[in-house]
Amino acid sequence: MSLTATVRTPTRKQVLTDLRRQEILAAAVKVFGKKGFAATCVGDVADAAKIAKGTVYLYFDSKEEIYAAAVQMAVAQLRERAAERIRTVSGVRERLALSIAVRLEFWQDKQSLYRLLLTVGREAQHKRQTHEVLRAGHAYFLSILKEGEAAGELEARDFEMIAWAILDMIRGCNERRLDHLTERTPQEDAAAITAFALQQLGLA
Repeated sequence: MSLTATVRTPTRKQVLTDLRRQEILAAAVKVFGKKGFAATCVGDVADAAKIAKGTVYLYFDSKEEIYAAAVQMAVAQLRERAAERIRTVSGVRERLALSIAVRLEFWQDKQSLYRLLLTVGREAQHKRQTHEVLRAGHAYFLSILKEGEAAGELEARDFEMIAWAILDMIRGCNERRLDHLTERTPQEDAAAITAFALQQLGLA
């Protein structure tokens, strides 16, 4: 067996399918944000995407499935953006600062979806997915701290709690900005959260 992974080029059909799904998800997030999730029907999503209602059902079974897919797509985009940006830096200080900034800037650009996470995402049928998103964020920051310890940049301490604190501060800043309770920019919040985290890590 070859040790080299085979890279498969997507077929034209797959590319078109992915594109149509993305168009539906983008339209859905806008409608959900404008009308509210409960008041939105699949027909509204179809109208916003400028396609027939039946076409939407070729890709999704319900608006609940559309919401779940929109969250999955956003998380994948965030992961890709963070991975791309973090390749440009090294060391726990720089990696932590950049990762915090990327998350704040990303959700600033996707406020409609973030609002859905705060509302629809807390409903019983969506809580599991929301918790998975949170755990993934925690694991991401924890990995940076653990790698810093392994590299000798950090002394052992309660990295679990520090990672949660970083994530909670990011969430709090996002929510205050969403509710217009602050005039601080994502960049200003990123700098403040990073300074706090570095202090807790003994790197201030």
